[in-house]
Amino acid sequence: MILKVIYSLLRTNELLGLCNEIKIYLKSLSLEGLNLDASIEKFTQKHDEALEASNRSRSSQYTNQLREKDTRRDESFIAFRNYIEACTHRKDEATVNLAEKICRIIRSHGWILYNNGAKVQSAKMASLTKELELEENKLLITALAADAWYTDMVLDNNAYNQLKEDRSVAESNQRDFDTVALYKDLRVVSDELFETIEVMNRISPDAKYVEIANFINDCTKKYAVAARTRKTKSANSELEEQEV
Repeated sequence: MILKVIYSLLRTNELLGLCNEIKIYLKSLSLEGLNLDASIEKFTQKHDEALEASNRSRSSQYTNQLREKDTRRDESFIAFRNYIEACTHRKDEATVNLAEKICRIIRSHGWILYNNGAKVQSAKMASLTKELELEENKLLITALAADAWYTDMVLDNNAYNQLKEDRSVAESNQRDFDTVALYKDLRVVSDELFETIEVMNRISPDAKYVEIANFINDCTKKYAVAARTRKTKSANSELEEQEV
């Protein structure tokens, strides 16, 4: 009576959308005497949990640590930059010339590169350190007695990037857990609800069971068509790219 849902076709948002339409519809009905309360309550609870997981703003344990390390790398960059700039004001002309060369390099990557957001800053810091690691530039830094300042800048930037990577791995693992645990539970209780509707209609036939089944089938067909259309478009797009 109720069509089988091919969950493998559905994306997470489509699964949640399908279940949400069914949940809203069931809430709108008078279900007295249908013996579906327990199954619907379980279905609603699992859908709410899955929806909450999907919408959850995953505040990370790393947030404060990242903020601190981002501030630390800003300070290290500014300290190195300002030290080099200060060297341009020395009386010794040779020192001034060396410092000005490093200043030009820093300016080419961004004198205030920390003002453009963490992602841009990381990219600019990577390009800056890559250039400063060239042998001729490392010799300039050493000649200006700036090795300690430069090392602090590099290490603090690396520490920030490593923590950022650690957070990405941790959050990725959390998303995998949510998908496996919560969305699988939602699929299971959905099938249990559909089976209960069919069983109860066989035991005690009622037009309301048929009405519910028809609505569920209509929703299932709608989402299946949308999913297949999306899959076909994706396949066609890949084929076009190959032909080009």
